[in-house]
Amino acid sequence: MRLEIKSHAKINLTLEVLFRREDGYHQLKTVFQELELHDTLFLEELPAGSLELLCNDTTLPRGEGNLAYRAALLLKSLYAPDKGARMELIKKIPVAAGLGGGSSNAAAALKGLNQLWNLSLEAETLGELGAVLGSDVPFFIYGGTALAEGRGEQVRPLPCFPPAKVLLAVPAGKALSAAEVYSALCLDKIPARTVSDRFVELLEESLNSGKDFFHELLRLLCNHLESPVFSLEEDVFFLKEQLLSKGLAALVSGSGPTVFALSRDEKNLREAGKELALQGHRVIFTETIQK
Repeated sequence: MRLEIKSHAKINLTLEVLFRREDGYHQLKTVFQELELHDTLFLEELPAGSLELLCNDTTLPRGEGNLAYRAALLLKSLYAPDKGARMELIKKIPVAAGLGGGSSNAAAALKGLNQLWNLSLEAETLGELGAVLGSDVPFFIYGGTALAEGRGEQVRPLPCFPPAKVLLAVPAGKALSAAEVYSALCLDKIPARTVSDRFVELLEESLNSGKDFFHELLRLLCNHLESPVFSLEEDVFFLKEQLLSKGLAALVSGSGPTVFALSRDEKNLREAGKELALQGHRVIFTETIQK
């Protein structure tokens, strides 16, 4: 049996850092949105309880340094000690770009191996396992549009964000780790006003009324990590400004350095993307997922 699991990217439509917790993590409130852009994970069972990970990206680790491999080890140790699997990961999501690729791969491993090994674990259980691996992993168990709180592991599915085309612009030669971005965050400079609750209200109102609040939602896009990202990589600031100058709604995703733009005008997105590509940036066109 050979399974194929899609491992989707995400953007953060809002990302608010509320305070630093006693355990060292930051208390967050963020609205995640799953994208059509995805890696692909192929799975097949191996005998004798062995685990093996192959990947087309030779820069990524194949063992416990890889989050998908650690996810498989965790699931195996708790629920399938005699099971084995070969995992083949085909990467398309940029690495260390604020798009959740590693967390998504871990969630794909949990979901795929749950199926391959006939474990019949509920999504809630997989989400709890995911939280052990990383803050963003539980979201990818559910996907779609969701509100995440705590350090990101407390996930509540939301009504779908309106369909939109998405431009992802990854600055040439740039990569940022979440740890270094949070280290550069100055909590004293974070605005007191929060927007995530209003964002959620509009999504729920759209479900109940049938109204389309796309443009109102775009005005609420927010990321408290933008300032530390800009301080670490000035080019990201100019990349966002270039997209804003085209009349596009643009924001840094997660801890960056990717900047995304949302629009229903695909032509406008592609024209902006063409300019960025000529400047040497990696440009990816995708769209939001409706679940």
